[in-house]
Amino acid sequence: MSELTAPLRRTLPLRPERAAPYFNLILAGTMGVGKREVAQQIAEHFGASLRDLDAEIEASEGMPPLQVRELFGEARLTSLEADLCRELALQRSAVISVSASVMLNEANRTRLLETGTALVLTTALNETLRRLHEAFGDAFHTERAHAIEIARLKREWKVRALPGLAHLDTTLLTPDQVVAEAIAFWQSTPEV
Repeated sequence: MSELTAPLRRTLPLRPERAAPYFNLILAGTMGVGKREVAQQIAEHFGASLRDLDAEIEASEGMPPLQVRELFGEARLTSLEADLCRELALQRSAVISVSASVMLNEANRTRLLETGTALVLTTALNETLRRLHEAFGDAFHTERAHAIEIARLKREWKVRALPGLAHLDTTLLTPDQVVAEAIAFWQSTPEV
């Protein structure tokens, strides 16, 4: 490790120095950024509850959100997300993981930000495409799958332009560094 990058690395204490902040941490990001894993590690670090919107949709509907969109349309998925955001707004001291598309909906974004602070995890486009290829393998190269994922990525990429949201570029960070930076962000943010 070079001396230039040494100050950027944070280490996680074995035990949290304090309990999770009272307000929520909303982790958002485009697909392939690793928000679910980061959220899980942060929740474990604090002993906080973890609410993963995609996992909750899958549990209630018996299929992942992408399949809900494909089978029942965007309106059905948007309705499910809005219902869950209303429920998540009742949480405190929780780590809430949501897709970037959830934050693009103004009502969802407003509702979630009333209960906590948001951190949008991002990556460079080439890294996102590499991760998609890794996740989908050869299926990513079929014309239909490629078109669906690129359209989704274009939609989610718009979260970068939303005002008032903090961003963390994870392209050159290890998973542990992303977790440490997100924890530091949550602890240093004044209560909402």
